[in-house]
Amino acid sequence: MSVKRPPELTWQDKAILVAIPLVVFTIFMLANYLSRDLTVADAFEQKLVDVDVRDGGNIMQVYPVVATDTVSCRVKTRDGKMDFDFVYPIQASETIRFELGHTVQFFGQYKYDAKGGTVTAPYKTKTGRMNGWTIYENKRYIGMNPGEPASTEPQGM
Repeated sequence: MSVKRPPELTWQDKAILVAIPLVVFTIFMLANYLSRDLTVADAFEQKLVDVDVRDGGNIMQVYPVVATDTVSCRVKTRDGKMDFDFVYPIQASETIRFELGHTVQFFGQYKYDAKGGTVTAPYKTKTGRMNGWTIYENKRYIGMNPGEPASTEPQGM
């Protein structure tokens, strides 16, 4: 009884076996780079206005409530290099009581100014729909669109 052996690989087969993983890796790295979310520091450095950012930081100052429809605070980025204003628009009866030293995470809209800029999360898009979220004290606060009920979802961190 003879044992069947797999056929020998040609140089083209060997080249394909080397090239395919390299091409896949390159595509993955390029896609990952292009889809990277902006941080507040990136947006500030580039002086961008009205861009989406995903970031977080520690609350270093809580501002007094001036308007009845927003709460705001001053946040220092996680790396500690800069600070910025953070605004949370109150929706229905859902509000946040910010406390010094606590962490806030968000996906929101950044507006540049020389003092570090302002992030609003959630925020109203040009079409009038709410976009973005805020995580504070293990609760996720999501922007409400007209006709949607208010919701907070507990988050495991």
